[in-house]
Amino acid sequence: MKTAQRFFRKYLLSTFGILLLFLLLNCILVTVIAISSSNLSAKSDLPISRLAKLITVNDKGIETDKNFSKLLYEQNAWAMILNDRGKVIWEENLPEELPRNYTSTQIAQFSKWYLQDYPVRVWKHPAGLFVVGYPKHSVVKYTFTMDYDYLFSGLIGIIVIFSANILLMLILFWHNIHRVEKAVSPILTGIEMMAEGKSVKLTEKGELKEINTELNKAVNQLIKKDSARSEWICAISHDIRTPLSIMLGYAGEIEDDDRLTTETRTQAGIIRKHGEKLRKLIMDLNLASKLEYSMEPINKTLISPVELTRQVISDFLNNGLDSSFVLDLKTHSCAEKIVIEGDSDLLARMLENLIHNSITHNPHGCNINVTISDDENCCVIVVEDTGKGISPTLLERLNSAQVKSIVCDKGGEPVHGLGLNLVRQIVKAHKGKISFQNVEPHGLRISIKFPIKNKV
Repeated sequence: MKTAQRFFRKYLLSTFGILLLFLLLNCILVTVIAISSSNLSAKSDLPISRLAKLITVNDKGIETDKNFSKLLYEQNAWAMILNDRGKVIWEENLPEELPRNYTSTQIAQFSKWYLQDYPVRVWKHPAGLFVVGYPKHSVVKYTFTMDYDYLFSGLIGIIVIFSANILLMLILFWHNIHRVEKAVSPILTGIEMMAEGKSVKLTEKGELKEINTELNKAVNQLIKKDSARSEWICAISHDIRTPLSIMLGYAGEIEDDDRLTTETRTQAGIIRKHGEKLRKLIMDLNLASKLEYSMEPINKTLISPVELTRQVISDFLNNGLDSSFVLDLKTHSCAEKIVIEGDSDLLARMLENLIHNSITHNPHGCNINVTISDDENCCVIVVEDTGKGISPTLLERLNSAQVKSIVCDKGGEPVHGLGLNLVRQIVKAHKGKISFQNVEPHGLRISIKFPIKNKV
């Protein structure tokens, strides 16, 4: 469920980011357009105040600067000055169709609008009323008048409407996101539960009911396959147990019969050893299957890891450990006081498999040291040997949480198989952690951490 929430939270935040980016880009675009329009307007309009400064009045009359005519020519404009009686007392490029005398009414009209379709601008000048005219249809004049309070209210209204639209858009978007999240979250949760091997049953209704239906079918199919595999393993384990016991019994009798030749007794001993190995593999396979599907009840009790390890090592030594192997237990000063909570049978099987792993993969013998210590409220159990170790690639695969411990070589033969897979499952069932590491110059170190219950 946390994954689904994280996904939709990230999606919602990205949407807000896109919305803010959209608003920012629009503001930038409006600003650019406004500046461009302002520049274009500045290019298309003559600054009348600047032109007025280029006209002077002296004893000779009205004179213009040399740049005045040039500016008028560039804009195809014309100019004139009216006296107080409305008579044109000075002109330049003034169209012939325009009158040379104007009434006060005419002056008031063209000051606001047009002079016979010519857009004009007026400016107060010492010589009189300065008028600049532009070509027809080159400038649009529009006088806009509005009450201040009404304008202010209108601006406030525009802001409120804009904000309300943004808020409504966010609310609708959040509502849609919530609907999608409500529909998709069970699917994502179901996939997570499937990945953890748990049973899933989704409600087959809503907008995504087809996906829920297909996911339920997939879960049911996986459950059927897993059940069939589990039942097959249990049946095989049960069916093999009796004939295997008979084989081991007869092999043991032949091995102990002094009347037979040494070669025959040796062969019987080999058969017995491999039969015991096969029986252990079957037991591990059955136990691993039960742990995987939570069929094996874990009877947790308070356990001293030191005492449990001593018992396991004693069993190895008492059952005739080959002289090429040296098995030793090392404990730190505080290790005797450590108490953990767990299933003693499963933890014993874990230690047996780790020691068997060192023995099996180092047939020429090695030293095997089991060390128990504590580290930050954790009981640390380390099984280290002086054998040949493993390759870096294999080490990486063993440490990968996504890869099972059953690892095969290029020929498909198991290199580190069911025993380590069972160890990993036992460690997981006890909420522990396991790691693999090569030892210099050679050897393998397997470290396991379990939470400490208390110290006595």
